[in-house]
Amino acid sequence: MSINGDPDGVATRMGVPIVDVTTGLNAVIGILMALHERERSGLGQSVESALYDSALFSLYPHSINTLFTGRPPLRSGNGHPNIAPYDTYATATEPIYLAVGNNGQFQRLCEAVGHAHLARDERYATNANRAVNRFALKQDLQAAFSAFEAKALFEKLVAVGVPCGVIQNVVEALAHPHTAHREMIAEVDGFRSVASPIKLSRTPASYRIKPQEIGQSTLAVLREAGLTDEQVAHLQASGVIRP
Repeated sequence: MSINGDPDGVATRMGVPIVDVTTGLNAVIGILMALHERERSGLGQSVESALYDSALFSLYPHSINTLFTGRPPLRSGNGHPNIAPYDTYATATEPIYLAVGNNGQFQRLCEAVGHAHLARDERYATNANRAVNRFALKQDLQAAFSAFEAKALFEKLVAVGVPCGVIQNVVEALAHPHTAHREMIAEVDGFRSVASPIKLSRTPASYRIKPQEIGQSTLAVLREAGLTDEQVAHLQASGVIRP
């Protein structure tokens, strides 16, 4: 299955396991739905969340476009297939991401970078026109952005209400001040991890125990299961478990 809209149906892997994560989230949502329904009916039920189903669900909006038109989508890369400019764009330094959702934002964008004429171009007059001509629009915008460093361009556009952001690598994202502001790094006894993205006001997530070393509880679990010391020693000697 192609997640990036490849018309040839060639399977490609995304940079992160989004289908696996989505399947897990769908399973949790299903469990919560079943628990809520049980409060009314008093009955339990099976909850199923499959990778394939979640992959199809994650194809939005390509799936809806195809069901509506009957045509396979074109490759869109990082770009939104229905909204433009909504994509990554090169600058004089790092790339920047734009999420321009209406004509007012587009006009302010063009004026801010000294290319007000683009907002008057018939090809870019409406979002529908911009979406059809998004590849030409990307070239024109990147030509305009080539005079700006990414950070300076970001500050200029945000100041006039144009949604955008400088693309950062993982190290930069984890070290970003907003990551600290959102308390998205948890640390327990020297172990650091990404914190819960779900913020509850009364019962917030807490972090008390760091992950165990591999096999740290093996002996305790086996003895709790009823294995004798001789049986455990035999498993250790055979290399089945770590000593």
